[in-house]
Amino acid sequence: MDSDSDYQPETDVDSSDDEVWELIDSSDDSDEENIPPNSTLNATQPNVNYGYDVLDTMPEAPASFLPERVPGIQLDQVRTRDSAKQFFRAIDFFKLYFTMYIVLQICQYTNTYATEHGLQKPSVFQSWYELSPDEFYRFCGLIMYAGIVQVPNIERFWSTKSLYNGLWARAFMSRDRFKAIMCFIKVSNPLTEDPNDKLCKVRMLTTYIRMKCIKLYQPHQNVSIDERMVRNKGKYAFRQYIRDKPTKWGMKLWILADSLSGYTYDFDIYLGKQQDNGPFGLAYGVVMKLTKSISRQGYRLFFDNFYTSVQLLKDLWFIGIGACGTVLRTRKGFPNAIKDVKNFEKKSKRGDMRWIRDGQLLTVQWRDNKTISLMSTIHDANDSVTAKRRTKTNGQFENLTVNQPTIVHDYNKYMGGVDKSDQLINKYNVLRKTNKYWKTIFFHMLDIARVNSYILFQDWRDKNKDVPELNRPTRYGQLNFTEELIRELGDIGIDDPVPIASKPSVHFKHAMDPQFMDKRGNCKLCYSNEKIVRRTSVKCKVCDVFLCFQKERNCLSQYHKLL
Repeated sequence: MDSDSDYQPETDVDSSDDEVWELIDSSDDSDEENIPPNSTLNATQPNVNYGYDVLDTMPEAPASFLPERVPGIQLDQVRTRDSAKQFFRAIDFFKLYFTMYIVLQICQYTNTYATEHGLQKPSVFQSWYELSPDEFYRFCGLIMYAGIVQVPNIERFWSTKSLYNGLWARAFMSRDRFKAIMCFIKVSNPLTEDPNDKLCKVRMLTTYIRMKCIKLYQPHQNVSIDERMVRNKGKYAFRQYIRDKPTKWGMKLWILADSLSGYTYDFDIYLGKQQDNGPFGLAYGVVMKLTKSISRQGYRLFFDNFYTSVQLLKDLWFIGIGACGTVLRTRKGFPNAIKDVKNFEKKSKRGDMRWIRDGQLLTVQWRDNKTISLMSTIHDANDSVTAKRRTKTNGQFENLTVNQPTIVHDYNKYMGGVDKSDQLINKYNVLRKTNKYWKTIFFHMLDIARVNSYILFQDWRDKNKDVPELNRPTRYGQLNFTEELIRELGDIGIDDPVPIASKPSVHFKHAMDPQFMDKRGNCKLCYSNEKIVRRTSVKCKVCDVFLCFQKERNCLSQYHKLL
């Protein structure tokens, strides 16, 4: 705890998605506009109270938890049949996020990019053919496979050496095909990219995955907000360095997660210092943005001292969200009467506390190894539990039972939603080394979809215990789900034999060396097949023939294939 200082159903986008798109992109900040200005200030300073026995009276009880939907998985709007049996495979839940709609767009952008820029990388392009949705799913399966099976480098997955026998990468695709897709994959439309948007190369995908995360799940009452670092050392405008984080270099995401399951419900990528943070700063703006979809439903939000402020807690209460978090004593609005902790520590023992009630806002200081300060709009100072501590007295260790305010107990219990999500993602993450920031974000979207799919799958199994197809082993965890998902993405049977090295499914006569010539010539393939004269400036120097190379007609690749 901070101190002061994780059969094929129809899953395409339907008309019901429009409401969630509006929720995400709407500029209607009615809740923020209705917040009364200067709502945090009182003319008089309240008294300091010591101990658990002094009566604390909350002016208003926390709102009842009345979510818009039943907490948990939400499949009512994506189910196309009456039976739950259409959702009993891991891949069915993964395709709720990477639907055929978004995959078709990614394939289209990738094929267009390869056609237009392939000549810049002839060694890779010579084996290129159009990417299909089925192959894209196999590509995703191979990336996930590389996340659970570690080898020194990616090429070792296709090695024929004895030490690498038994690897399954070649069951998904050939090595050259994997490299070609990695080289040409594109997740945005270059024609619609906004040069002023730092995320223009991945904005479509992140917005779509974010929309799906919100639509497919309703969080339980306790949620938390925290930051997440995604590793990448490339050069881009919003790269972050945080010294005290396990991942020091990379991009920072703000995450809203379910404290019970670790489900990533909403997220936002930090793009560096901007001018639109509002009058109350970055942390305030982040929290108000991420909580738009859960306001006025009785949610309880937990965050650390980076976010906690008097203004934020009172304004969250005004829009129907109770909040709790650790707080720095230097924060604006912190009660002056309890800023000095040295005298309090001298006169108190472990387990003692003092508190101040300022309207709905409760500020508590609790003495543990050091003094911890917290603020809340949902707790009572009289509520407490017991906590066990191990202390050293006269050179001997002994167990000690101390009182602990409920505000501290709840913070420790529910603040870890984002940490739980991070643990689930990082255990088998699919990140590959790359200098392209948007590829790192693409990989992270795969991770979010995989972990959220696992959480949905487990929730669906729990709610449909009478469906035999959903039966799994008792200790069915994330690794089991990921393995099942990988097999289904790669269309690999559970009892299939280990694949052996074989020739690629697409063959070429020899290497290509396409170049743009000053003089144009007749396309050899068009004249041979159709007796049509088409002029082109692209010539294969190896074959010494002119061949069409256009978006709608790629004679260059067709000519070099062995049919």
